[in-house]
Amino acid sequence: MQRLKWFVSAIALLALACGEVSESSTPVIREGEGLLELPLVSTSAGRSYKLVGATFAITGPQNATITDTSAESVSLALMAGTYSIQMNGEWHVERTDAPGITVPVTLVSPNPMAFTLGEGETRPVRFLFKVPGDATADVGISVDSGGWISGTIDFGPRYQPFPGDPPDIFTELSEKSIPFVISFESATVTRSNEYSTKDVQIQTSPVTFQLGGAVPAVVMQQFVPALQGRSMNLFMGAYSSGPSATFLGTILLENVEQHARFELNPQPISIGVDSEGYPLLQSFPFTANAVFSGGSSPSIYGDVSNGTFSPQ
Repeated sequence: MQRLKWFVSAIALLALACGEVSESSTPVIREGEGLLELPLVSTSAGRSYKLVGATFAITGPQNATITDTSAESVSLALMAGTYSIQMNGEWHVERTDAPGITVPVTLVSPNPMAFTLGEGETRPVRFLFKVPGDATADVGISVDSGGWISGTIDFGPRYQPFPGDPPDIFTELSEKSIPFVISFESATVTRSNEYSTKDVQIQTSPVTFQLGGAVPAVVMQQFVPALQGRSMNLFMGAYSSGPSATFLGTILLENVEQHARFELNPQPISIGVDSEGYPLLQSFPFTANAVFSGGSSPSIYGDVSNGTFSPQ
């Protein structure tokens, strides 16, 4: 069992709608609206981090844009509904005690990213970054050990339901390309040596599941929340007779009680082994068949050709 070495930064991002909202203003929530919150600075173990230079565009029931990210926190009321948020500009992350010095990060969230806002709901929207670090941070930016799985699913054609068929939440995904990320803050690794393989089992902490692009509202409201916060068991195996490892296991994110399932079946890939012959825990690309299953809806299938698996 070992602790993984990379650390995740989760930054809650928001856009201002139709005019400027000052840092000290308190939004008035009207009927039919919800509240988005944006903490841009967070402190951890005596260190504070800030996102600098980003602009954001929100599209949906209301369109919104933000170009000023100098404030530490901003809140905004928006009409309830399904939105897309895009991060633009020449952004970077800094420690507040070292302004002007960029912290190396990797954006792993889809960009643009989809989110929903319910009436009367307060919703932080987080873009996830991976950054070297050794701390645990607060709401705006959290820094924890972990990894991620990301890519874009190209869904195939979908038949239109016949009258009397149960509702199909995946109909509008037909022939769409949808970016995704599954990110986990920490994980434990267990090694075993049985039969002809040296195996690695990875048990993740509760995951963050995000989709990007033009995601149908019903998918965001019924499918994504059911898989949010679930844990995963991941498997990697290396044949003892060969010089390289093969990623063998199905990647499965599932909520049995709510009948929601996201399955990836990766194609075999050589990823290398360590000095003891176990699979290297390093980032590598993969291709896979993808399946979304939910409730009474028939499963929908697609292909991932640009996936990234990073266990650390």
